[in-house]
Amino acid sequence: MHEPNIPDNLISLAEAAKIAPGRPSTNCVWRWCRKGVLSRGGERIRLQHQRVGGMIFTTAAWLEEFGRALAEADTKYFELCEAATEAARAAESPRRRGSRRSENNDQRKRQLADVERELDAAGL
Repeated sequence: MHEPNIPDNLISLAEAAKIAPGRPSTNCVWRWCRKGVLSRGGERIRLQHQRVGGMIFTTAAWLEEFGRALAEADTKYFELCEAATEAARAAESPRRRGSRRSENNDQRKRQLADVERELDAAGL
């Protein structure tokens, strides 16, 4: 008798570990089911699984979906970081950037002059 909620193509976590990229341990695959993986953006992605009796199963399709979801969450985060960096650069006007450099150069020249005066006073 076939259960309607249980897919026909279930594989054990040991089998999933053998086909997963990077060949993770069976325990690692189990952690993906239970705790998931925290994406760069803070979103927790879990591997879909099915418990049948005392055993935990997944499918190759769910494993692919897990990897895709994790990659998409990371991509979303990296795109947001990139957009924030570009916005910060755009907010900083070119004239202002140049004036900061000249302020830093002037400050550095004053510091060097102070050091030279101290060395002259010390007789060095």
